[in-house]
Amino acid sequence: MKKLKLKSWVVPALYVVSLSVIFVSVMFIGKVLTTDYAKAVDSNFVPDNVVDKVDDDITQVVEVTNATVGHPYLLEGVTVAKDYYVDKASFEDQLKSLIYYKNAYMANTGVLYTNAEQFDVVSVLDGSVTSITDDEILGKVIEVTHTTELITVYHCLGEVNVKVGDNLKQNDVIGKSGKVNVDKGYENALLFEVNYQGKIINPNDFYTMKVSDLTK
Repeated sequence: MKKLKLKSWVVPALYVVSLSVIFVSVMFIGKVLTTDYAKAVDSNFVPDNVVDKVDDDITQVVEVTNATVGHPYLLEGVTVAKDYYVDKASFEDQLKSLIYYKNAYMANTGVLYTNAEQFDVVSVLDGSVTSITDDEILGKVIEVTHTTELITVYHCLGEVNVKVGDNLKQNDVIGKSGKVNVDKGYENALLFEVNYQGKIINPNDFYTMKVSDLTK
């Protein structure tokens, strides 16, 4: 019986064809997975009663025109219950900046304000509401985006007066102080945090910063 011998170019050709099939298959699967993921992100995967999400058509950043940084309240008499935890502060000051919850002490990443009566919470700068959540411990939480590098967060709210996508002016009322279920449990509280350039910073330093530097 005559033996058949493959020509020298056949094996390399088959090898190339096999690689091409594998490459096309991987690209196809990747495209399908990407499409499904995009659909999942666009869908209401997170319940609407838990998180208000930003729509793609909503402008998340507005032009900040303020001359100075404001405080998140206007009412006189609002006091600091827990200050921002500073590593280089004295031991006594550090103790005053710890939050106690479930048998554990945590460094405060913002400033916790309180008052004898409920008070209005306001936006410290022009911005846009980009997130509203409801937390079991920290109450209603509003995130306001001012620039691509500056976000302020208002925790412990008892009421919310805005919705995601609202454009704000400095001192616009966004909600009211509420109860916080940590430490001693404050009835009329606001925990204010500042995220600048991807890092949580001391709000006390933030108040003294130049708006022109923040909005570069």
